[in-house]
Amino acid sequence: MFNRIKKIKEKNTNHQLNNKLNKINEMKNKKDFDSIMEFANSVLEQTKKLENKSGPLCKELEHPLIDVVRLVGRRIQTKYLTNLLFEKNESELPSLFPEEVLFNQELMLALDGEKFKDVIIELKEEKTVLLSHDLVLPWPWKTSRLVNCIARIGKGRLDGAWQQDYNHSVDLWLPMGIVWVHGGNHSISTGILQGKGSITPEYIYDISAVYDYVDCDGVNYYRKEDGFILSQVKNADIAAIFEIGRLMKENSISY
Repeated sequence: MFNRIKKIKEKNTNHQLNNKLNKINEMKNKKDFDSIMEFANSVLEQTKKLENKSGPLCKELEHPLIDVVRLVGRRIQTKYLTNLLFEKNESELPSLFPEEVLFNQELMLALDGEKFKDVIIELKEEKTVLLSHDLVLPWPWKTSRLVNCIARIGKGRLDGAWQQDYNHSVDLWLPMGIVWVHGGNHSISTGILQGKGSITPEYIYDISAVYDYVDCDGVNYYRKEDGFILSQVKNADIAAIFEIGRLMKENSISY
C-alpha cells in the first residue's frame, strides 16, 4: 500500500514537472517568435519608407524580407550543422522535415476536408538554389557520415568538388524560399559548410493558399475556420518563417 501511494505521488510530481517545463518552453517560443516578427515587420516598414522616397524595388531583385528569412534560418541551420560535433554516434535533434517541425499535413485545414496537399500549388518551373547563399535545411544525423563527407568532398579531395547527384532530393517552398532536404543530408551539409555548389529542387511548391486556412501565434498553429489547434509550436524559428511567409504573400513578395 505504501509503495503504491509512493508511486502515485512520484507520478503526480513528474506530471507537474513536465507541465512546468512545457510552460517554460511555450513562453520562450512565444517570446522568440514575437521578437522575430517585430524585426521582420520593422524591415518591411523600413523598406516601404525607402521605396516611397526613391521608388519601388526592381522586381528582378530580392526583397529584404528574403534576407530576414535567411537570417532566421541561419540559426536553425547552424544548430543542426554543429550538433554532431558533440555527438559520438547520432543526433538527438528532431528531424527537419516540415511535417515534424510544423504540423501534421494530413490534418484537415478546413471542415470540408481540405488538407495541406490540396491547397498548395506545384509549380512547373526550375530554380537553382545556391548552397552558399540560400536557406537549405539539411538534417545531418549520423556523425560518421558527416565525418566521411567532409573528408572526401571538395576540390582536390577523393570525391572532388561538390556537385548534385542522384542522392540529393530537395523541395523548395515559396514564397519564403525555404528548402527542405529529403535525401543527401550529410553531403549537402558539407556543401553548405564549404560554401560551394548549387542544387535544383525536385519539386517547387507555392504554399501561399495555406495562409487562408492556418494561423500561428508563436504558441500554436490554428485552423482559422474554428480555432482548432493543429499543433503546438515546436520550433519558434520555423513558426516565424511560416508567418513571415504570410507577410510576403500579403505584400506580393516571393523568393
